[in-house]
Amino acid sequence: MSEFTSKLQYKTYEKGEYSDEKVRSLEETLLLINNFPWEEQRGVDIQLTGPSVTIQDEYGNYLKAALYFRGKFCLYYLDLDHHLYEYHTPELKDVCAVVVDFFNGHIDLDKFERNLFSIGNKNHFTSNDFVYRVRAWRVILLSWGIIIFFLIFTIFVFFIVQTTAPFIVILVPGLLSLFMAGILLYILNRYLACSNQFLQVSKGNSVFSFGNDTNEQTYDKSEIKEIILFGPLGTRSPNTFYVFEIYFKDKSVIKFSNMLISDTTFMNKFSTDLIVYSKRSSFWLL
Repeated sequence: MSEFTSKLQYKTYEKGEYSDEKVRSLEETLLLINNFPWEEQRGVDIQLTGPSVTIQDEYGNYLKAALYFRGKFCLYYLDLDHHLYEYHTPELKDVCAVVVDFFNGHIDLDKFERNLFSIGNKNHFTSNDFVYRVRAWRVILLSWGIIIFFLIFTIFVFFIVQTTAPFIVILVPGLLSLFMAGILLYILNRYLACSNQFLQVSKGNSVFSFGNDTNEQTYDKSEIKEIILFGPLGTRSPNTFYVFEIYFKDKSVIKFSNMLISDTTFMNKFSTDLIVYSKRSSFWLL
């Protein structure tokens, strides 16, 4: 009989996060479903990402056994064309019966309901490696306000020099343009310094990795003492950079910025109890 890839998802996991992923026989998959702590995992919002056992056949079709309202179970079936179907049942034996059909290649979709909204559903079934790297496009977006100011002052100077305006009128915007150019060069320098950094971290996994192409270190979230978050000073600041400093109980420290990972994504990975907001500006800490 066929062997399909199966994997587990718990209530602390985020979209695309799975564990214990490997190829299993039908008997092994049924044992996995029956031994899953369904009742312990209840009490979360019912959605495509949640406590579940996900199975993928050799053609790329997915069957996900998950929790539903009122103590029921839900089976989600996603076919190759990204059509999503779901079936609800109060009995785990019914879930197992559908899994048997899935392994035998003749799943009965007549008892399933077709979900008309199918955009982005596949991301709830596929595994994400959660590797974050410094990207030039992200740095450009973070620098957009500074770039705008630089262009405004530069264009202003260009038009003024075409007139007979006094030197002092040209000097002020000219100095501001040079100042903005210096800031952009500073950002470019910091980008080049950390361009080969990477961070591999997910919400449910306590272990994460940080480093570069030649030096990688593994850390445990339970060993974190605190995380200091540096951000812009004021809502009108053109600075949109954030810097994260993670202090561990052994007094070691790692630092990186939102050139690597956005602040909202980063904070979703760690307990909010660990995060301390600093009143210092992040910009000169890049």
